[in-house]
Amino acid sequence: MKIIQAGLAHAQALAVMHEAVFPDDPWDTEAFASLLALPGTLALIDEQGGFLLLHEVLDEAEIITLGVLHRRRGIATHLLQAALDRSQATKIHLEVAEDNTPALALYTRFGFAQSGRRKAYYHDGGDALTLTLCL
Repeated sequence: MKIIQAGLAHAQALAVMHEAVFPDDPWDTEAFASLLALPGTLALIDEQGGFLLLHEVLDEAEIITLGVLHRRRGIATHLLQAALDRSQATKIHLEVAEDNTPALALYTRFGFAQSGRRKAYYHDGGDALTLTLCL
């Protein structure tokens, strides 16, 4: 699997993939351009159809979004490992829908642990779990 580091030139491609993965809450090209312009943002694209954005501030980071177009091919695993390998953070945070069993299994395999809950976080009223990984 080939993973590339994305830049501003990839904002539209990221928006297209995000809409395909998250059709109920897609981010547009401008949103991705704004995120990509922030210092400390790492954006990765897997050429098989996946993306990950991570934002670092000092020694902590947050995975902003992770999505794959084709499940059960190891794309999310490779993206997450690539982000961890490239990150300088000692602690990484993320939010995930509590009913997203595949994502929770992935994050658990990497050692993420629940650090909190955000009630009615998503537009459909679903809760988000906050997870943290200490490196």
